[in-house]
Amino acid sequence: MAVKAKTLVITAAGIAVIGAGGYLGAQAVVGNEVEKALTQSFAQLDDTLSWYARDVVIDKSLFTTSVSATIGVVGAENADAQVNLQVNHGVLRSPTTGTIHPNEQFLRGDIDVDLVATRSAVTGQLTADSLSGVELDATLQALVVDLDLEDRDIWRIDGQAREIVINNESDSVRIVSPRFENHSEEASRLIQQYLEIPRVEFLAQGINVYLDGIEFEAESESIDERRIVNSGGHFKVADIGADDTSIGSLYFDMDARNWDMPAFQAFQEAYAPLAEMRLAQQEQGVPGDEQQERDLLIQAIESGYEFLIANPSIALQPLEAHVVLPMLDVDFKPRLTADISFNGEGLSKDALYRAWWDNRLQLPEQLESEGIMSPAEAQEYLANRLSLDISVTTPPPLVLSLIPLPFSMMMDPEQETQQVIWHEGSLTVNGEQVM
Repeated sequence: MAVKAKTLVITAAGIAVIGAGGYLGAQAVVGNEVEKALTQSFAQLDDTLSWYARDVVIDKSLFTTSVSATIGVVGAENADAQVNLQVNHGVLRSPTTGTIHPNEQFLRGDIDVDLVATRSAVTGQLTADSLSGVELDATLQALVVDLDLEDRDIWRIDGQAREIVINNESDSVRIVSPRFENHSEEASRLIQQYLEIPRVEFLAQGINVYLDGIEFEAESESIDERRIVNSGGHFKVADIGADDTSIGSLYFDMDARNWDMPAFQAFQEAYAPLAEMRLAQQEQGVPGDEQQERDLLIQAIESGYEFLIANPSIALQPLEAHVVLPMLDVDFKPRLTADISFNGEGLSKDALYRAWWDNRLQLPEQLESEGIMSPAEAQEYLANRLSLDISVTTPPPLVLSLIPLPFSMMMDPEQETQQVIWHEGSLTVNGEQVM
């Protein structure tokens, strides 16, 4: 019996050692997978059009992995945050906690992270009791964001807040219970977005304006490796009013095709500091750094060229509204459709430079040679590549009387619809060629 008992003890000890070794081995495997997943996640974030991830530091031990990183919005100064996370390794599930601390020059307040990660999914919440702006007097209350990541490339985000309040001297905006959804699939390059706001209240110059039942739906899909995007959306405001008196509603569908999103974003990023520099020059009356201004203008033109050669187009189909002004005896249901497109096939980059260049700055070398079209010729060249087709319901006489010359003279009050077409340098209004 003693031998058997001793054998059982040794066997149990062996099983315990093997089990402990297996557990520790599993912890090591989980740690490796966690490190790999974190590295991949921040790399994917940094590869997006709107976000970046920098200074990623991952510290892995046997039972936990901690990570710190700076994430931010591309092109927005101070719109970044410090992320600190700790992942507790689990064979089946790994609880993840931490905080997101925004740049205190941009936002005050922390966002708490509470997630659970498995081999194929991440679920959980981001929450914040209150976030307040620094330069902008704005406060967001009771933020809750539900996250769901499947197979590392299917994201579902559902967020809501109790309210957002923005104050500006004597004016204010109150956004009640906003909710947003985002669904993206990396493999199919599909993004679906939804925004719902039950009520927005504006106080401006003593007038209370409200918008009820705001909804926005959008879907976009990349169609090639250059991230050329086709997208469509629907926007609706169920009721618009002032001082508790309804004055109408608004809704429209939109379709945008062949948008080179990296080039469009690059254009925005280059143009924003260029515009800020020129505004500062006007306000201060002091010339800025000419070389810096020249570099920014070149970047804007280059990215604008990349965007235009994709043949971008946008359409409203249609924009409809119901406008009611009892005091003016107006009950009007306007309807507008618009198709705008640009022919970027074989577009001359020199023409774009000549049309957009600021003559205060030294010309690029390619514009100094003879035979280059003049600024007026370049502007005409670009205008001939723009196509525009607009159709709008004829407004009532009162509204017509408020339209300034010469546009009011082009309208035919006898027709139900007014149509304006610009194509290849030719302008047609209601079927008659104007120029």
